[in-house]
Amino acid sequence: MGKPYSNDLRSNVIAAIDSGNTYQETAELCGVSVSSVSRLLRRWRSTGSVKPAKFGGYKGYALERYESLITAWVNTKPDMTLSEIQARLAKKKVFVSRTAVFRFLSHLNFTFKKKPARGRTRPS
Repeated sequence: MGKPYSNDLRSNVIAAIDSGNTYQETAELCGVSVSSVSRLLRRWRSTGSVKPAKFGGYKGYALERYESLITAWVNTKPDMTLSEIQARLAKKKVFVSRTAVFRFLSHLNFTFKKKPARGRTRPS
């Protein structure tokens, strides 16, 4: 996906249309397509601005609304598995993957590290 046109170019397109040029003439003058001229003009008329809409950016977590609930569960039982959290969420009618739970817990800086007091898995 390409980058949005600069605000200078967008302003030039609007100025060319306002000065009486046709869409085709404006497209040739500014080096853009006729459909781009049309879209820019539509944006100008509907919003009063030629600035592009948000491009890319941050996508939130599906579980953000349940942060306090999940935090309480993990604080109560720190060794809770992802599947257990997923099952508890399903009882609340929230259906997400284990990966979504993992990513959200990682976002909240919850980590599960084995401690020596829990014992070894192999003989020493």
